[in-house]
Amino acid sequence: MKIPLQIMFISISGGLAASHGALVAFWDFNDGFGEADEIPQIVHLASAGTGVIFQQRADTDGNGQGGKAFVDGAHGIDVADGKTMAWDDVAKSGDNDGEFFVSLATVGFRDLVLSMDVKGNADAGIVSYDLKYSLTVTEDVTNPGDVIGTIKDFAGGISTSIFNNQAVTTTATDFTRVVVDLSGWDAVEDQATVVLRFDDWKENDSLSIDNLLITGDLLPEPSVASLSVLGLAGLSLRRRTVNLQ
Repeated sequence: MKIPLQIMFISISGGLAASHGALVAFWDFNDGFGEADEIPQIVHLASAGTGVIFQQRADTDGNGQGGKAFVDGAHGIDVADGKTMAWDDVAKSGDNDGEFFVSLATVGFRDLVLSMDVKGNADAGIVSYDLKYSLTVTEDVTNPGDVIGTIKDFAGGISTSIFNNQAVTTTATDFTRVVVDLSGWDAVEDQATVVLRFDDWKENDSLSIDNLLITGDLLPEPSVASLSVLGLAGLSLRRRTVNLQ
């Protein structure tokens, strides 16, 4: 007996399931602060998940100070108020703009959301910052500014802007949780390489970032029942081909 083709497609579609808000990568920044001030680049490996952050182009003598505790039971995160990724003098002109790259794989994930704790040292807050992305591995370049050494940049300097001049309301006394919703950016989903660059933080003498979390929905996979129906569909089409010969 032949299986009606429309039933096959309904069964395949109905067998799909997705998991929401899974952890892609997380950084608590509680390790990795043995470097001296004003080195061109500091590398932070993910505390959970897989990814790397390149912190660069800044006065970094404020690094590691005054982190914020963070608890997220849904993703198994419970960290003390240890250290933080920080810069001094981001309000200066030139290269001291709090630039950092987030490099990771998003294979199997969609509807990405990035969140982080941000703190300035003035009640005026962070006037603005920029965010760009690329799907190509970063390359090493010579730092063009006042800190001598090699830093990361987008391959060929090519990137796509997600937004510019995004404001952040911060205070001098506590961190503000900032959420960057990337769910509308399909290009960064299910990719072997995604590189995000945050930079051009304005109007604060110092900047601290802690507990950077990236989550995403798991892409749906066909269920066993759906795969079985797909197999039957192939078998039915094969039999039809044989009968036509």
